[in-house]
Amino acid sequence: MSASSQPLSHLSVGGFRWSLLPDLRAQLLNADGLRLPEWLQSGQARVVKQGPHRIVYRVELPGLCFYVKHNFVHDQRAWFRQLVRPSKARIEFDRVVAAAQRGIPTIAPLALAEQETRVGSGESILITQSLEDCIPLHFFLAAVLPTFPEPRAARMRQYLASELGKLVANIHDAGILHHDLHAANLLVRVGADDRVQLFVIDLLAVKMGPPLDWKQSLENLVMINCWFTLRVNRADRLRFWKAYFQARKLGVWQRDRYGTKHYTKDLHDIEELSWQRNLRFWQRRDKRCLHNCRYYRKVKGAGVVGHAVMEIDDADIAELLRDPDAPFQQRGARVLKESQSSTVIEMDFRVNGQVRRVIYKRFRVTSWKDPLASLVRPTPALRSWIHGQGFRERGLPTARPFVVLHRRSFGMLHEGYLLTEKIAHADDLHDYLQNLDPLPAPQRSRLLRGLIDRVARTIRALHQRQLSHRDLKAANILARRWDAPPQEPSAYSQDIQNLLYMPESSVWLIDLVGVERFLELARPRKIQNLARLNASFFDSTRITRTDRLRFLLTYLNCGAFGRCDWKSWWKQVDGATLKKVERNKRRGKPLL
Repeated sequence: MSASSQPLSHLSVGGFRWSLLPDLRAQLLNADGLRLPEWLQSGQARVVKQGPHRIVYRVELPGLCFYVKHNFVHDQRAWFRQLVRPSKARIEFDRVVAAAQRGIPTIAPLALAEQETRVGSGESILITQSLEDCIPLHFFLAAVLPTFPEPRAARMRQYLASELGKLVANIHDAGILHHDLHAANLLVRVGADDRVQLFVIDLLAVKMGPPLDWKQSLENLVMINCWFTLRVNRADRLRFWKAYFQARKLGVWQRDRYGTKHYTKDLHDIEELSWQRNLRFWQRRDKRCLHNCRYYRKVKGAGVVGHAVMEIDDADIAELLRDPDAPFQQRGARVLKESQSSTVIEMDFRVNGQVRRVIYKRFRVTSWKDPLASLVRPTPALRSWIHGQGFRERGLPTARPFVVLHRRSFGMLHEGYLLTEKIAHADDLHDYLQNLDPLPAPQRSRLLRGLIDRVARTIRALHQRQLSHRDLKAANILARRWDAPPQEPSAYSQDIQNLLYMPESSVWLIDLVGVERFLELARPRKIQNLARLNASFFDSTRITRTDRLRFLLTYLNCGAFGRCDWKSWWKQVDGATLKKVERNKRRGKPLL
């Protein structure tokens, strides 16, 4: 049942002009218009997405499930746009019908309503039939596919990559340019034989025309790949490209007589442009945590200002604002660090309505220059807050910051306070290695090699995102203990429905005051980071030269792209490590 294949009836009711299937009139409308209020009251309708520009409901009636998208004219710009353009619901309705006619699997429109106004088109409503047994692709990859046993999971993943490549090729051949084509706008349905069906939704940001040329196709492929390049392995991305390449008949999928893979040239361009686009995207979003939005909010008290995530209740924020130092004197708080520059405790705090163990850190003012410096640059606490949220955006593992506060006077920021999640069942690298000592040699060796691999990959991911952590010492890297219970979802990865969810990890980078962002991270800065970590194990007998080489080869990803010059890296890291050790000896500072 679809409006694209049946004639529509037209009527005016409740201040809207309706176009809908005749047999749905009694189910959808009454004398006052859409029956949404009674569905909400009876629990048959619920909000699935909400914003200032639109609200989306899912409605479940006997024998019929559908979505209601109500578009608003929420600001002056939208009002002016409605003067010269059709309503958003009309645009999406027409494009859904056009896409279906061009053979693209998508949603089925049931009804359309436009507000009756003297000028412009006003508010609009689009009703589409629910695709049953379908879930968003990003949720399927994050929450469903990992539950499948092997080899079923591998088979499903490979088939999904090929089917997605064919679907995108068909979309481009059909002359459809989807400007918002990402994993959340693709639905997947798994059949009884593990065959999958893919559907495209949210066709408002679509342009119809002749088959896409390569320039348009490349831009669209980069948009798609931006999400997948962080969460899907290289083999499956290559499998996607092969299916797309062959479906669009871009050439012959084979090497030439000299062994050259000409079919991968465009793929390399897609991968490189995807990283560039992601870097620009992350840079734009880094300051979101300093503004009011759906994820963060500004908070203010008597002489105290700051920011908090939405999961923290107003009452708990108000208590912290009254006296940010009070938690350091409360019962149950465990002191983890006490120094001239900072104090760190572990305590209980409510997050999203549940009491959790958290880390609370106070940044002291150690010089009269510190408040003055806050006028021109972010404070250490604020840098930790920004980089902590930025790590989450970039898919890097860290302890998620919940609240940042500062005492303020005369416009200057003084003491800072940072509340972050507590990573459960984790030790820093020194403690992790020490706990391996009682184990049998084969088990100890296996666990150590796994740790080296995970840490090297994490630091490589950090540098790929053009970030540097100048204090990358063993004490600032946490690893899940080998004897920890089965993994529990951490605070920053519970919202898998979020397109930018943070995948689970067993290694975390903490204490992000020393993190810096670069347009292009130079090799000397990478050397400094690696040398700082290497210096932490300078006198350690638990880490051998072979272990250090294994770490370096994994960090450089040697073998993935041919031979690598690991010897020059080894010499430079070794030289920088010796300089760091001598400098700390002169200053009397320990190598943590």
